[in-house]
Amino acid sequence: MDNSSTVLITSTSTTLAEDAMNNPCNATDEYLLVPRFFLAVVFGVALSIISICFNSFIFVVFVTSKQHRNSYNLYLLLLSLFDVFIGVSYIAVISNNVLINWTASYKLKAIWVSYMVPMLTISHIGITASTYLITFAAIERYCITVNSNKVAFLQHHRKTIAFIAVMAGMISKGTMLEEVTIRTNPQCIGMFNEWEVKPSDLVIENVLFNKIWRFYFRNIFTILAPFFILLYLNAGLIYRLQAHSSLSKSSTLVEDKQSFKQKKARIRAATRTLIILVCTYLMSNLLSVIITIWEYLDAASLFQKYLPFYVLSVALLSLLTVIASCLRLPIYITCQPLLRKEMYQFLSQLWTRKMMSRRMTLIENSQMTAESIANIEAESPSFGKIEFV
Repeated sequence: MDNSSTVLITSTSTTLAEDAMNNPCNATDEYLLVPRFFLAVVFGVALSIISICFNSFIFVVFVTSKQHRNSYNLYLLLLSLFDVFIGVSYIAVISNNVLINWTASYKLKAIWVSYMVPMLTISHIGITASTYLITFAAIERYCITVNSNKVAFLQHHRKTIAFIAVMAGMISKGTMLEEVTIRTNPQCIGMFNEWEVKPSDLVIENVLFNKIWRFYFRNIFTILAPFFILLYLNAGLIYRLQAHSSLSKSSTLVEDKQSFKQKKARIRAATRTLIILVCTYLMSNLLSVIITIWEYLDAASLFQKYLPFYVLSVALLSLLTVIASCLRLPIYITCQPLLRKEMYQFLSQLWTRKMMSRRMTLIENSQMTAESIANIEAESPSFGKIEFV
């Protein structure tokens, strides 16, 4: 950062701090605001836009193909849809919140509080649903790899299982709609802190709900359990993939080489794709697991002694989820040659249709122009005189 930017930030912060001291109703959240701004606004918005574009493309490719809708890629189709929601919600909730404190804008905050609670709920539902879609996809892929007799059941009930993944997100996180409320401060009407984000009466008055549902159940069901299940499944998939690679060398002597190689290549590509997807999930959620366990073991030290680490970790957690969403398309393109070819053909057809549509428009316009000239020649005597002079 250059000196002029530093001076600008310092002077702005000083002005806001002086204003806050004079009137608490105009106070902003200045704690580690500069690093939070770069994480949530600079990098967060850019990565969210990339994620929205990438996953919208994945969704369109999968949803327009009956083969993908009825195959294992159904999980990836729904995953891409939720990734789009997560990207939009990140910009609307997280990035805007930091930007509001950075600019101290009353108008931005007025807009933000009007949608914050439902958008926050949707984003959390999407994150949990995505987690279980990846988990169920890993379970099916693991059963295929180990030749389990449960494969037929999982494939036959794939849509029901995907629905269960979505419901897991809605049930575990849907109550957030009633857990957070926006309160109006009557002493700050017309000023920056006119609205305050507070826990609802449901959270304050129900200790068991707060402790059992929000802390124990939600942390175990949405963070710890999927993390360790996927860690186990991923280790098993990696081991089986290596075993199949060595086994295929001897098997090709007996079976038809070409068909066997193609079939094994498709299986390995799909398995490799899921392994890397799970790895990105595990890496993006490792910090969340550490924070969750730390909160349970020693919350006091986390909130007091290591408060800067906690604040920046919370800011980083959501960004890591967006980063994982951005990586899905590169993973699919890198690991699955057939899918890469299909996506390339989809883009080519899209471009061809666009060019054909443009050409047809030009042809229609030229025909309309010719017809107009012909009509003028027939109807206007002055036009004939001009032409023959």
